[in-house]
Amino acid sequence: MGPTVQVDIVLVQHLLNFWDSQGADIAPVLMLLGISGSGPLPPWVAADKLREAQNRVEQEFAGTLLAARSGRYLAERDLPMARLMRQAENLAQGIPAALRFSHRSIGLARVYIDSADDCVLLRAGTADGGCLTSSECQQAMSAMALLCRDALGNSYRQGDICVRFSCSDGKHDALTRLLEVPVTAGERCQVEISSDAWVRINPNHHTHSFTNTLRELELKEKKLNEHLTLYTELREIIEKCLLRRHVSQEDVAGQLGISVRNLQRRLKALGTTYQILLDESRQVLAMKLIQDHAIPLYEIAYMVGYAEPSAFYKAFKRWTGATPGDYRTHITASV
Repeated sequence: MGPTVQVDIVLVQHLLNFWDSQGADIAPVLMLLGISGSGPLPPWVAADKLREAQNRVEQEFAGTLLAARSGRYLAERDLPMARLMRQAENLAQGIPAALRFSHRSIGLARVYIDSADDCVLLRAGTADGGCLTSSECQQAMSAMALLCRDALGNSYRQGDICVRFSCSDGKHDALTRLLEVPVTAGERCQVEISSDAWVRINPNHHTHSFTNTLRELELKEKKLNEHLTLYTELREIIEKCLLRRHVSQEDVAGQLGISVRNLQRRLKALGTTYQILLDESRQVLAMKLIQDHAIPLYEIAYMVGYAEPSAFYKAFKRWTGATPGDYRTHITASV
């Protein structure tokens, strides 16, 4: 996994807190995220795992505007985007700076800025070229609308912000009340900001605080990306070692040209252990191999490092909630 498809654990924790407050069954969600209820938290979660978790919760609360409510919840936390936008001179300065850290604040979506004749458009997409679900778009755009309204503060005027959603009839009024900005029907999910509001001076802006916050976030982002680069490299090396059947810490450290002690120090800095990383690598490799029906399940067990198929089946059930055979049958039926 590359840096663009990882989500900051602080954001994941906020989502978990929100889902828990709504009465969601958190235990299977934690399993999907690969988070232990008792162990240390990882520094980030893969975006595809978060997507699975969000989809599960959405199904549990279908028809309840959960996505928009989670967007509001995130916007009301003291997260990086909110701080930058409140401290900026205007939205024209604050939003482009804040969007660099969207993976820490609004979920899976990356927000892009576009322009129209009389307004600025904010639209949701992904960093990895994938497609967002309507719920993911709604969560991101709800958060952005509220962040913009909050950044405008007392200078907010009617007509400054409008949100467009494609959703069921009768929901737009409820969304308007929830987000406290007009929500209307539209083919595309987007936030529209008036040209005047885009450049209007924020009476509460603080140039020094904005600069310091931006510098602090840039340093954190640099460190995070360095960790993610190492994490990706380690995962790739372990996968190759698995296929060669030589996957001890000594083998992996040798591939990196470092000592085992140095490897362990680097893993500690990543907030993980060798065993956790090995388990993740086995899971990723197994999920690739299981899609090839020419490979028997017992051979996949051997290829990902299990001497006994029963141990592999137990691990696979822990990863996915299904046996390897049932999972393979399911993906075949869905093609």
